[in-house]
Formats: sequence, C-alpha cells, structure tokens
Amino acid sequence: MNLSIALFLSLLSVEGVSAPVAGSGVNPVPGISFASESFSLGKIQSGSFKKFQFDFKNTGNAVLIINEIKASCGCTEATPSQKEIPPGAGGAIKVTFDSHGFQGQVKKEIQVWTNDPRHPETELKFDAQVLPTLLVEPKNIDYGTLSIKTARPKDVIRYISFKDMMKSGTRVLTVQTDLPFLRVRIVKVQRNETIIKAELVSPRDFRGDFQGLVKILSDSKLYPVLLVLVQGRIKD
Repeated sequence: MNLSIALFLSLLSVEGVSAPVAGSGVNPVPGISFASESFSLGKIQSGSFKKFQFDFKNTGNAVLIINEIKASCGCTEATPSQKEIPPGAGGAIKVTFDSHGFQGQVKKEIQVWTNDPRHPETELKFDAQVLPTLLVEPKNIDYGTLSIKTARPKDVIRYISFKDMMKSGTRVLTVQTDLPFLRVRIVKVQRNETIIKAELVSPRDFRGDFQGLVKILSDSKLYPVLLVLVQGRIKD
C-alpha cells in the first residue's frame, strides 16, 4: 500500500477524529418576513400627511441589516425603525405620505434592500383614494371659435364653481385674470360653493387664438391659489 495513503487512513482511525460530512455545517443567515407587503390608506383628504408602517420580523439566525430604502416618489418618506435587527426580533419600515397635489386613486411603491440572501430586495406597495379639499369645475374653459359679428351673450359667458369639499369655511377672497378682454367676478356665494362668472368683453381689437388663466385666490392654507385655463379663437 502506498505509504501516504496508509498514513491518511491511520490518522482517520485516531480517537476523536473523523472525516467531515458534506452539508453538515450550517452558515447563519438572516431572513426578512413582512406581516404584509401592501397597505391601503383608504379615503384621505388631499393635502393631509398620513403615517403608517410595514411590520417585519427577522426569521433567520443572523443579524438582519437594512441596507437601503427607496420610495418611488418624493411625496413618500420611508425609514427603518432600526437598521440592524437581531435574530427573532421585529422591526418596521415607517412611512409618511404627503398627499398634497394628489387627487383620485394613488398607488406608490417602496423598495427595501437587506442582507437576506434569499430575499435581498422587497417591494412594498400602498394605495389611497385622495379626495379633493377644494374642487373647481371646470378646470378648462374653451370658448371655441367666436365671431365678433355673430357672437351671442351665451357664447361669451361661462361659469366656474368653487366648492369647499371639507365644509371648513374656506372663502374666495378674489378672482383675477391675465386676459385683457376677459372679465371675472364673483356672482354668488352659497354655503360651501362660490360661483364665478367669466365673460369675454370687447375683444374687437383682437383676432386669432388666445390663452390665459383665471386665478382664484382663497384663504385656504393648503391651496391659496387655484387656476382655470381659458382658451379660444376670435375671428371677424
């Protein structure tokens, strides 16, 4: 028998020494498990800040590390309750959503990167139905093509409705426009609604397409200025 082989076998026979078995060693690894990866805020008012969180647990046998968190929108702030979570312990991704400027159905995502080798990246989702605090209708007034010779009163007059959806007592302070031949004024105030009249007056020195804005200034802290686009065309 080869001397080197004999020496190897004799070493294996020494008391307390045995050959290693493949797969017998287990390396400690972390594991992240969220209670839920989605969250619904339901109906919220535009301009409000909503705070909530995604709870999770370290199901592994090594320290879980939150490497990075990135939200899909600047309107969302997401931070971990702690960056290092021991085995068996829990944590949370704390979220603040700023609904200012949003209206209708909103869906957002948050990416979370950890040192979990099986799930290094997790996508969290949340949604909300954002209700308007103030509602202006219409948001766009199109006079179409108007003839100076044949235009009738109903062709040059439009009405804008300003509604306080929260019934908070918000008032319209004044209305303005940058179009020299458009006159805007408040004609009616009732409970939580203000009616504004927009009327084209004496555009006889103007021909062609026009576009401008009606500015509605209120005492709202969230939306002190709301805009309505006005456009059309004047011909002979």
